[in-house]
Amino acid sequence: MIPQALIRNFPYLLRGAEITLLLSAASVALSTIVGMIVALLHVFGVAPIRIAVEIYLYLVRGVPLLILLFAMYYVLPYTGIDLDPLTGGILVIGVYYGAFMSQVFRAAILSLPQSQWDAARSLGMRRLLMLQIVVFPQAFRIAAPPFVNTCMMLIKSTSLVSIIGLWELTMAGREAVERSLAPFQIFAGVALIYFCMCYSLAWYGRYLEKRMQYVH
Repeated sequence: MIPQALIRNFPYLLRGAEITLLLSAASVALSTIVGMIVALLHVFGVAPIRIAVEIYLYLVRGVPLLILLFAMYYVLPYTGIDLDPLTGGILVIGVYYGAFMSQVFRAAILSLPQSQWDAARSLGMRRLLMLQIVVFPQAFRIAAPPFVNTCMMLIKSTSLVSIIGLWELTMAGREAVERSLAPFQIFAGVALIYFCMCYSLAWYGRYLEKRMQYVH
C-alpha cells in the first residue's frame, strides 16, 4: 500500500524540519557555551560560586523542560519580558541542557589523571595555558560520546516547543494529520525525520571520536 498521505505532506514536514534544525543548532551552541562556563566554575570556582552553580544544577535538572517552557511563555510577560517562541525556546532549551552539558564537561575534566596536572604545574604553566594545552584537548576526547548523546536528547526535546506556538516539525505533523486524517502515516514520517537527524549526528559523533583518537 502506497502511503499517499505521507507522500503529499512530506515536503510540508521537511519545511517544519528546517525550523527544528535551526532551533536544535542554536540550542546546542548555547547549551555548550553554558555547559563549559558552568563546568569551569564548578571545578575551579571559589566556594560561593560553586554553591550557586550547584543550586542552578539542582533546580534546572529537577524541573521538567515542559514546565520551564510554560513559565517562559506565560509567566515572563508579566515581568515585562516578552520573547517570541523561537528565541524563548532557544534560551530555555539552551539553559536547560546547559546543566547536563556542564556535567559532561566537568566529568571529563576531573577524569584526567593527577599526573597530568602535576606535570603542567612543574613546567610552570599558568592555569589558562594549562587548560588550553593540557586539559581541554584530553577532556574533549573523553567528553565527545556523552556530548553527542546529550545533543541527540536535545534534538528530540525540541518537539515540546510546539506547545508554546512555535511551528516546527511536530506541529507540522499535527497539522498534516488534521488535513489528511492519516495519523499513522504522518507521524511515521515525522519519526523518520527525527531518526535521520539523530542518526546523522550519531554517525558524525563516531567519526569525530575516531578522528580525535589520532590527535595528539
